[in-house]
Amino acid sequence: MSGVRLLRARDCPARPWKNGGGVTRNVAVFPEGADDKSFLWRASVATIAAAGPFSRFPEIDRALMLLDGELVIKIGDVAHRLRPGSAALHFTGEEVVSAAPVGEACTVLNIMARRKAFSTKLDRWQAARPTSADHLLLLAADTAGVTIDGRRFDLSAHDALRINAPAGVSLSLDAPVIAAELFRQFVQ
Repeated sequence: MSGVRLLRARDCPARPWKNGGGVTRNVAVFPEGADDKSFLWRASVATIAAAGPFSRFPEIDRALMLLDGELVIKIGDVAHRLRPGSAALHFTGEEVVSAAPVGEACTVLNIMARRKAFSTKLDRWQAARPTSADHLLLLAADTAGVTIDGRRFDLSAHDALRINAPAGVSLSLDAPVIAAELFRQFVQ
């Protein structure tokens, strides 16, 4: 059976951004305990309170999805306005990226994957789907119930479930969740 871990938002300490424009809470890091220089993938929930640049992360691919509020994010010379329900944005850690909340602070899910180690797919799931991912992270934007192999997990907003080797598990959802699928890359 796959490994399942419940990750409560209240147990994720906040750390301020270097530019003072927000805070980040790591939800999951692989391998466990890795820092910014050694992670293979990382998921975090960030509150963006003020306009400013994103930190650069060479050799990292990023995916970002708005959880609440509105955000204008500029990737290179192209601006995107994210509203509730917007699709995920994908960009590289080398790109020049800046963001500004529209009105009040907003919250985003940020997935980072070391390019030659993992790739990621980030989407909203209305219902469970089969996946061939090596790791699956399910994050509740609001409250949600998730049942995995007969075991029920009640999630509050920004709580997550990390499922290692999710292929073949019996999975059902009673509310939409955000799913980050992480695929190991075999580069020779």
